[in-house]
Amino acid sequence: MPAEPRFFERLRRAAASRRSLLCVGLDPDPVRLRGGASGALAHCSEVVQATQEHVCCYKPNAAFWEQYGADGLKALGELRRRIPEDIPVLYDAKRGDIDHTMRAYASAIFEALEMDAVTAQPYLGGDSLRELTQHRARGVYVVCRTSNAGAADLQEQDTGGEPLYLRVARLAQSLNEFENVGLVVGATAPAEIARVRQTTALPFLIPGIGAQDGELEASVRAAWNGDDASCLISSSRAVLYADDPGGAARRLKDQINAVLTEL
Repeated sequence: MPAEPRFFERLRRAAASRRSLLCVGLDPDPVRLRGGASGALAHCSEVVQATQEHVCCYKPNAAFWEQYGADGLKALGELRRRIPEDIPVLYDAKRGDIDHTMRAYASAIFEALEMDAVTAQPYLGGDSLRELTQHRARGVYVVCRTSNAGAADLQEQDTGGEPLYLRVARLAQSLNEFENVGLVVGATAPAEIARVRQTTALPFLIPGIGAQDGELEASVRAAWNGDDASCLISSSRAVLYADDPGGAARRLKDQINAVLTEL
C-alpha cells in the first residue's frame, strides 16, 4: 500500500495546479453572520465554492468554530468534507501543552477532524512539538514571529545574541526530520520574515494580509525561495466577508503572482 502523500507535497501540487500561493481563512464571526453554526457553515461553504480555483489551502481557525459549541465542531466537520480533496486544510489551533496532552490534540486534529496540518505553539519545547511532527503525513506550522502588535513583548527578547523568534526557527528546523515542519511569520513584519528566511529554508505561513494591513509585496519578497510551499500567504476577513469572495481571492492571487514574476 503506497504511503499517504505528505502535507507539503500536497500543498506544492495545489499551488502549482492553481498557480496560487493563497490560503483563505475560514473564520466565521457570529456578529457578522446569522444563523449560528448552520449559518457559519452555509457562508463558509459558499466562500469555498467561490474561491477554490484561486486557493491552494484553506485555514479554519479553531476558536471561530468552537464558539458555537458542539454544533460548531459538527459544522466544521461538514465543512471539511465539502472542501475539494486536492486542496489541503490547515487547522489554525495554535496548540501547545505537555507531551501527554499533545498526543490527545494530535488525535483530535489529525484523526477525528481529519485535518492535514496544524499550527502549534513552541513555548513548551521540542518534546511537545514532536507529538505532532511524528505524524509524518501531516504538516506542523510552529508559531515563530506573529503579526499582532504585542508580538515584540516576548518574541523580540534577546536569547544570547539573537531574538527569541530566531531561536524558535532553529528549534523548528531541528524537528524537521520528516520534512513536515513550517513556521508562522506575520506579514506585518517583513524585515523579521527576511531574518527568519536567512536562518532556515522551512516553509512559511504568512498571515496578516488584508484586515491586519500586512505588507504583501515585502513579505513575498522576503519569504520566497523558489519552493511552492515556501510562502503561503493567508487572508481571512478580506476574502471571507467580501461582496465577491471569488473576485477578492483572484485579485490577491494575481497580486502575489505579480511579485513572483519580478523575483
